[in-house]
Amino acid sequence: MQSSTSRYLAITVRYGLLVILAAAVIYPIVWVFLGSLKSQESFYTNPWGLPDQFHWEVYKIIFVDFHLQINVWNSLYISVISTLIIIMLSTMAAYGLIRLKWKGSKMVLGVILLGIMIPVHSTLIPIYLDLQAFNNYVDTRILLMLPYIAFGIPTSILILSGYYATISKDMEEAAVIDGSSIIGCFFKIIFPISMPAIATVAILSFIHSWNELLYALIFLRKTETQTLPVALLQFMGFYSTDWAQVLAAITVAMLPGVVIYMFLQNYIVQGITAGAVKG
Repeated sequence: MQSSTSRYLAITVRYGLLVILAAAVIYPIVWVFLGSLKSQESFYTNPWGLPDQFHWEVYKIIFVDFHLQINVWNSLYISVISTLIIIMLSTMAAYGLIRLKWKGSKMVLGVILLGIMIPVHSTLIPIYLDLQAFNNYVDTRILLMLPYIAFGIPTSILILSGYYATISKDMEEAAVIDGSSIIGCFFKIIFPISMPAIATVAILSFIHSWNELLYALIFLRKTETQTLPVALLQFMGFYSTDWAQVLAAITVAMLPGVVIYMFLQNYIVQGITAGAVKG
């Protein structure tokens, strides 16, 4: 009887803590969304309460008057292309470093993983000065993708190498006996069964590219090429700010991240923790 009571108490405490944690995470998101539907007067008089009236027209304003759809498209374009390139390069690099045994592979892996230790924005000025040599690509989305890809690859290789190390070599050996090449083993065996780790890499790379501000602020000065985080700055006035418009734009900016984590969180946990089970 005492054991049953203790177990029930433990479960109650556990779920109670989870509910509190969930509320702490969800409340800011809900507050931002509800704040975007308030009038300016309602926001200042009752910032923490529900809107007296739902002003949905604010979303029409930010897309029609501020042309936010251009910035959304720029962020989507840069994030998707950067993510695809990171996946392509990091999966093949991790396969060559982990699954193929060759002299110096561990040293090369260690050098690549040193990139994780470099603070991303500490390299902003030298990278910007170096890339100025490409005059035809200055202030373009292609130029911004280069640092995103460069800094995304080490972390991606770390995640993928941990996952690749847990995969048995029996399937590869059987495929080689049947006449399959190294490239065939990679695309037919390793790549399909590595989807949890690849999904993790894709999610983390996309979110980083989508949310990054400082590189985008320095590299992109034209309105038609700016990403969504940079565009959010235009809603902040020097003397006054329409907080409904600011919060509406923030809601649009955080929507992809919320949706991705909501539906693909299991892949993130699976991919990151896969390497930890290796003895």
